[in-house]
Amino acid sequence: MKTAVTISFPEDYNLTDRSIKLLQGTIGIYFIYLVDLRIPYPFGQSRLIYIGMSESKQNSIGRRLLAHLTGQSGNHGIRNYADHHKTKFTYHSYQLLRDLGAADLYEIESFFLGDFLRAKGSFPICNNQSGVLVIEPMMKHGQISVDWEHFS
Repeated sequence: MKTAVTISFPEDYNLTDRSIKLLQGTIGIYFIYLVDLRIPYPFGQSRLIYIGMSESKQNSIGRRLLAHLTGQSGNHGIRNYADHHKTKFTYHSYQLLRDLGAADLYEIESFFLGDFLRAKGSFPICNNQSGVLVIEPMMKHGQISVDWEHFS
């Protein structure tokens, strides 16, 4: 049996043009959260409001975050929270996450969304959908845990 792996979030960045520019061309999963406001989810509070992904260098994490910040992504919830609250983000590159055994980034995003649902009782408030349903996931919830307390 494999040893359980815990995914933590070692670095946080302000959701600003300057921080976002550093991530142009980066592929992976990103997490947007509020500094001063906790959302009351059914199983506990969290500052996390969105889990997203970038599957290509052309649509990089930097490009996706900039679209959220400017409102071009169409996700008005993120833009409105960012306009009224100090907002930060953290991320994991695909290079780091691919060692978890997932087939692709869609499975990784689905894992994070499902694990947040399990931990907090609903998807993050600005995620309008649950992502892609993976029929036979390679990533198993019992073998991988996420440090959601980072956003508490």
